[in-house]
Amino acid sequence: MNIDLPFFEFREPEPIIVIISGTSGAGKDTVIRELRQRTDFPFHFVVTCNTRKMRPGEVDGVDYHFTTKSDFEKMIQNGEMIEYSQVYDDYKGVPRFEIEKGFAQKKDLLLRIDFQGTEKIKSFYPDAISIFIVPPDPKTWFERLINRGSDSESELCNRIETAAKEIEAIPDFDYLVINDDLDTAVEKVLAIIRAEHQRSSRYQIRLETK
Repeated sequence: MNIDLPFFEFREPEPIIVIISGTSGAGKDTVIRELRQRTDFPFHFVVTCNTRKMRPGEVDGVDYHFTTKSDFEKMIQNGEMIEYSQVYDDYKGVPRFEIEKGFAQKKDLLLRIDFQGTEKIKSFYPDAISIFIVPPDPKTWFERLINRGSDSESELCNRIETAAKEIEAIPDFDYLVINDDLDTAVEKVLAIIRAEHQRSSRYQIRLETK
C-alpha cells in the first residue's frame, strides 16, 4: 500500500511552576515536605529570600536564603527579585536565580507563597498553576492552630484575620485541595500536576501534511 502518512513530532513541555498557598494551619508546609520526599516525582523547591533572623532549626539555603536588608534592596534594584513584599521591618521574596535553577534542572518547581505573591508570579509566568490548601472545616482548622502551640494570642488573632482575606481570594486560584487527610491531599496535588502536564497547550507540536 502506498499511503502518505502525516508527519507529527512533539517536544516535551517545559517544567511547570506549581504554586502552593493556603491558610495558616491548613497543612501546606507538610504537603510540600511530602512532595519533596517523592523519589518518583522530583521537584525543585524554590527557596525564597528573607531578611528576618534565622530561627532555631532553620538552615540557610534550605528553608530560606537569609540575607541582609541592604543586600535584598540591591537585588530589588538590579531586577533580581521576581516578586517581593515587606512585612513589618523585613523583606521576603522570590529570587530570579531560583526559578532559573529549576528550569535548568528540567524539574517542576514548587513555590510556597501567599495569595498576593501568587498574583505577581502569574503575571511573569502565566502558565504557572496555583493550588490553595484548606482545612476541611473551621473547627478542625482552629484546633490545628491551637495544637501547634507556637503562637501567642495576638499572633493567633492575626492569623485568623489574615485567613479571612486569603479565603476570599480562593476563586483566583486554579485549584482547591481540601486537606482532611495528608496522604489524600498529596495525591490530589500530584494528580493536578500530572493532568497539567498533559495539556495540549504545553506541548510544542510540529505537523506536516500533504
